[in-house]
Amino acid sequence: MSILSKNYIKRSFDKASKSYSGFSELQNEIAKSLTFMIESDFFGNILEIGVGDGKLANLIKFSYNNYIGIDLSLNMAHLFKKNHPKKYSIVADGENLPFASNTFDLIISSSVFQWFSNPENSIPKLLDLLKDKKNMFFSVFSKGTFWQMHEISKITGFGSVLDLKDKLFYENLGFDCKMVQYTVYYKSVKDFLHSHKKSGARYTNQTTFCAKSKFFEFCSMYEKLFGTQKGIEVTYVVNFCKKA
Repeated sequence: MSILSKNYIKRSFDKASKSYSGFSELQNEIAKSLTFMIESDFFGNILEIGVGDGKLANLIKFSYNNYIGIDLSLNMAHLFKKNHPKKYSIVADGENLPFASNTFDLIISSSVFQWFSNPENSIPKLLDLLKDKKNMFFSVFSKGTFWQMHEISKITGFGSVLDLKDKLFYENLGFDCKMVQYTVYYKSVKDFLHSHKKSGARYTNQTTFCAKSKFFEFCSMYEKLFGTQKGIEVTYVVNFCKKA
């Protein structure tokens, strides 16, 4: 799978901004777990990359002087500002930020870096913005996420899954990572796909139109192979990372 374009990502989250809050329960849980990694109780200047509607900002317990949130999506940046009027909201690309070196005391990001087109360079580059290079914490969806969907897509020819990085990739960038696997059950394949469309997290850049028969074959095969009494099974793999 090729890399998602910036415009595709921006459009997806712009469209999802009105429904994002109600269709991102797992992101809430991940953001909460991320906050537990941060031990200090005060930071001067905080940078959050990919703020969305402000879930992570809602959960932080430490104090700060300035909280700057950036998002690629204009609609998401507006939503963040609406929910957090006392925080700064900037539309910017997390891989090309307009800040000087040694500006921030903390950089945090939850469920965002999987969208980066050049993470092997842009993630280490973020460390230059920190006064203390140890104060960077992030969670990221990783290889193994949607593996069921990937297998069914290969069989049916419907859909596609983003090629995500594994734990070793982030460790090789100089981070200590803890991998956590989540299993979520949806009532149906349609509910699963609808939920992720509404949250902006589509994990595909496939633009070709498939016949309805392919879609129905995909749903039928998914439910046949991965349906349970709880619903259809969907796996998410998340790495929680901090600077080593």
